[in-house]
Order: sequence, then structure tokens, then C-alpha cells
Amino acid sequence: MNKIIHSICFVFILSFCQAQNNDVLALKHYTSGMEKYNATNYESAINDFSKAIETSPKFVEAYFQRGCAKHYSDDYKGAIEDFNKAIELRPNSEVFYKQRGSSKTMLKDYKGAISDCDKAIEIKPDYDKAYALRGILKIELGEIEGCHDLAKAGEYGYVNAAIFIKKYCK
Repeated sequence: MNKIIHSICFVFILSFCQAQNNDVLALKHYTSGMEKYNATNYESAINDFSKAIETSPKFVEAYFQRGCAKHYSDDYKGAIEDFNKAIELRPNSEVFYKQRGSSKTMLKDYKGAISDCDKAIEIKPDYDKAYALRGILKIELGEIEGCHDLAKAGEYGYVNAAIFIKKYCK
């Protein structure tokens, strides 16, 4: 009986150490990816974020940042897939929804993007960037209430709101 308990403890400790090693390696890849992302070397960043995800499949920030890098590499469908996974792992992040909405916008899925902005605002009612994006999208669809969203964006601190209001809300 004592040998069984020791064996179980050994397996548990071994698994714990392996998980710790994977987390350290995943963080190393993620950090390298962030350095490349910040230097606008998006393809190399995507490779590093992918390695982080391979090492630690629930590394939500790696999915999100890889999605951002794919967005800036014009791979909007790939970005949406990564944002979907990030949302699956952390469903209450307003930023994830807003970023997915930005990628949907580039694919001209305005209604889908508005829905993502709605969710972002539901999570964080004063999220200025979500109001701004939603406002611009509504105006693009001919909905004058987009001007109200732009005003809200300005009220919550979005610095370019006045420019968009002047341009679109006469």
C-alpha cells in the first residue's frame, strides 16, 4: 500500500514539474512573440505565439495576441478563429469581443461586428473604443444612431470621437 501511495505522489510531482516547465517554455515563446509583435514583425510573432499555444494550449493571451498579429497581417479569418478561442477560454473580456469585431469589420461583416461591440459594451458599459467602432459601423449601415455611439465614445474618453462626429454627423 505504501508503494502505491509513493508511486501516486511521484506521478503527481512529475506531472506538476512538467506543467511548470511547459508554462515557463510557453511564457518564453510568448515573450519573444510580444517583442516581435511590438517591432511589427507579425509573421515571426505568429510563429512564436503558435509555439506558446502548442506548449500550453490554454494560454489565452497567446491566442489573443496571435489573433492581433494575424489581423495586422490581413488574415482576418485566422484572427477571428484565434479571438473565438480566446473568448471560449475567457468569455468576459470586452477587449476580445471588440478585437473580433474589428476583424469582422475588415471582412465587411458589419452586423457581426456590431454584435461583438454590443457584447463588449455589455461587459464594460464605458468601453469607449467599442462605442466608437459600433458608431462608425452603424453610420456605414445608414443608421443615424451611430452618431449617439460616437458621442458616447467621446464622453468615455475616445480622443478621435469629435473628428468622426464632425465627418459623419452633420
